[in-house]
Amino acid sequence: MRNRGHLFTFALIAILTAIAIVVVWPSDPGRYLPGFFPWPKGHGLHIGSFDRKTMRLGLDLKGGTYVLLEADTSALPAGASVDDAMKGVQNIIERRVNAYGVSESEIQREGANRLAVQLPGITGQKARDLIGRTAELEFKEPQRDDQGNFVCKSNAGESFTVPSNVVGTGDQARPANLVWTETGHDWLCVPSGQTAPTGNVQWVPATGIGSDGKEKPLTGHFLKANASVELQGAAPVVALHFNSEGGKLFGDITGRLVGLPMAIFLDQEIISAPTIRSHITGGDAVIEGVPLDEGRTLAIQLNSGALPVPLTVIQESTVDATLGDDSVRRSVQAGEIGILAVIAFMILYYRLPGILASMALVTYTSVLLMIFKLIPVTLTLAGIAAFVLSVGMAVDANILIFERMKEELRAGRALVAAIEAGFGRAWPSIRDSNVSTLITCGILWWFGDQFGANLVKGFALTLIIGVAVSMFSAIFVTRTFLRLMVGTPLAKRLGWFAAEAKAGVAAAPVPTPSNPSPTRRAGFLDFVHRRGWYYLLSLAILIPGLVSLLIPPALRPGIEFAAGTTMTLRFEQPVAAEDLRSELASLGHSEARLQRTSEGDFIIRMGELQATANVPPVGPAMPSERDAIEKALQDHFGAFTVRDFAAVSGVVSRQIGRNAAIAVIAAAGGILLYISWAFRHLPKPWRYGTAAVIATMHDVMVLLGLFSIFGKVFGMEINTMFITGLLTIIGFSTHDTIVVFDRIRENVTRNPGVAFPEIVNASLTETLARSINTSMTVVVTIVALLLLGGVTIQSFLLVLLLGVISGTYSSIFVASQILVSWEQGDVPRLFQRLFPRLAPAPSS
Repeated sequence: MRNRGHLFTFALIAILTAIAIVVVWPSDPGRYLPGFFPWPKGHGLHIGSFDRKTMRLGLDLKGGTYVLLEADTSALPAGASVDDAMKGVQNIIERRVNAYGVSESEIQREGANRLAVQLPGITGQKARDLIGRTAELEFKEPQRDDQGNFVCKSNAGESFTVPSNVVGTGDQARPANLVWTETGHDWLCVPSGQTAPTGNVQWVPATGIGSDGKEKPLTGHFLKANASVELQGAAPVVALHFNSEGGKLFGDITGRLVGLPMAIFLDQEIISAPTIRSHITGGDAVIEGVPLDEGRTLAIQLNSGALPVPLTVIQESTVDATLGDDSVRRSVQAGEIGILAVIAFMILYYRLPGILASMALVTYTSVLLMIFKLIPVTLTLAGIAAFVLSVGMAVDANILIFERMKEELRAGRALVAAIEAGFGRAWPSIRDSNVSTLITCGILWWFGDQFGANLVKGFALTLIIGVAVSMFSAIFVTRTFLRLMVGTPLAKRLGWFAAEAKAGVAAAPVPTPSNPSPTRRAGFLDFVHRRGWYYLLSLAILIPGLVSLLIPPALRPGIEFAAGTTMTLRFEQPVAAEDLRSELASLGHSEARLQRTSEGDFIIRMGELQATANVPPVGPAMPSERDAIEKALQDHFGAFTVRDFAAVSGVVSRQIGRNAAIAVIAAAGGILLYISWAFRHLPKPWRYGTAAVIATMHDVMVLLGLFSIFGKVFGMEINTMFITGLLTIIGFSTHDTIVVFDRIRENVTRNPGVAFPEIVNASLTETLARSINTSMTVVVTIVALLLLGGVTIQSFLLVLLLGVISGTYSSIFVASQILVSWEQGDVPRLFQRLFPRLAPAPSS
């Protein structure tokens, strides 16, 4: 099978892998790799203006602050556009953030009236200062000295003056010694007798006489909420409309500034500075000389300045940069250990195909990380976990193929035929199982998007890309490697492909009418006839958890479900837990719960903090009680570092709980519909979907019961990452079940005369090695992350670990057994035994 096409494909794969490794190689490899070798430093990818030096990291890895703001749109007058008001608020915050120089910040709309703000590298205090400032639209005029000359400032910071003479009349009027520059977006001063500007004009608030006879500055508070873009001829202009008081001020100011500029400032930044052509009365004005798109943006900004929307912080979290950096290093190292363990297992168990699969895994991981870097995908701790989980799924596709290959080789097929048949027969399982995972990922994305949970969205996006690339790796890369082996001396050693493979040896028996019970033959296990015991075992596992769920509280909710605040503090001086608890009680938080970490930090959980009492007329009401608590603790115990901070209001917690329930139901419904469609060619296909959902709900209840017990015994709380883990396990459990169901589908089609229980039994035996091997590879990587990875996702990883074990059990001992029980009528038979008097009389 080695031909030029395969060699060319192999060359492309090798080149792609080499490029990917170069692109993703870290700039500081010593942080992640053993220090005994002088690793070269990576430089990323730089082509023209495109530059990717490092991965884009989320706040939990890079450190920074996340704030979710909710606008009180009831403050808007009737007929005002909520969408325009929110766009204006978004533009205001973006201007502040950009002016502060925050790199890779994100300000996104969340729903109709919320804004999610991510500020990497910014502490909570700086974020509150930055976002909490009052937005102000101001009109300013050039500053003058006592003689009426314009006051300017040179580039060196020295003040000087220029005459304020006006030349020209009407539309041609302009200041003689000022010149507008589009580059600097400001008016520059040209001293008399010179032709080149030497500094910028200085601006002061433009004031006029109000209706009460007092001098007042003209600000956006005097604008009506209907600034708009209009066309005067073919040129766009921004039309402004003042209220009566503003109209009087504007008329007074424009009458004084004819032929001179008046600047419009938003958040202390000049956005326009037109020349006043004439005395304007009536309260209407236009801003000329702006392109159409900029004019629309300016109108939104002016309206937002004129109609400030009160904002409230309903969720806030802060991660210390040191904690984030440590999480990156430990998580990457844990991932490396997990992947190396998977490679070792594949080589030991699958021999030569395992080596080829490990080579394909190198291609997979490097290409996937390159995609993450180039898009770029914002990596979070949960995203790293999704990456490691996708590695397990990539390995699972290879395991499916290799197990099929081994069956073909045991049946006496030649290596060429075994390779092609193995891929062909494994493809339906790979396709259907990965589609079920993608359905779950789509629901996860929706769930995270509903309340700005970027950890959840990052996990979903990472897993979606990982699943897609894993299918490419298994079907394209591994297949190419195997095809290249054909015709080489290695291909003659069939024992290197499957230990039992020998030419001419018959395959293991499959069910046939003449051999209806192959499960009683050597090497086969009898699963189906013991299904009653499996049901009892499941009940024994579920009952303690169900009892615990009936005892309030069913689950110990984290702040995301119960509202409240949690913070992790690291004190520079030793602090006793009782002293800290006493101080918090004196500050009004006697309900505060403390937990000491292995590193000596204190995790503090308490009720919802109060927001600022005096909400500013514009901008968000940032919580001030946090400041008071931090100041009191510092005064009492000395300096400390806030390693992590999160606050969630009751509004968000209720919505998260509702959306979590919707997400679980939607995931189950989506899986039911897809499996029913995928098995549509079999009799009663909906039974397969229903059985898969029942097995999945079995796993969900196992996890809920265990975490209910953990909450009561160990104080373990559930949060959004718990829901993320739960949804992930729904996908994994279905992924595992579909592989078994696919084998049942194949055997039913190939052996129409065999009893259904025997078909299921043979199918379970044939897929047992794959189920165990896949679970082992995933468990190894999860355990590595659990032991060495970031602390913030340990509960999430625990969900995955327990869920993978439960999912493997349910796919073998629950889902398939339900199919048999349904086919055999176990439930009606049990009902007759329990309630013989209610059973229908046999027909004569």
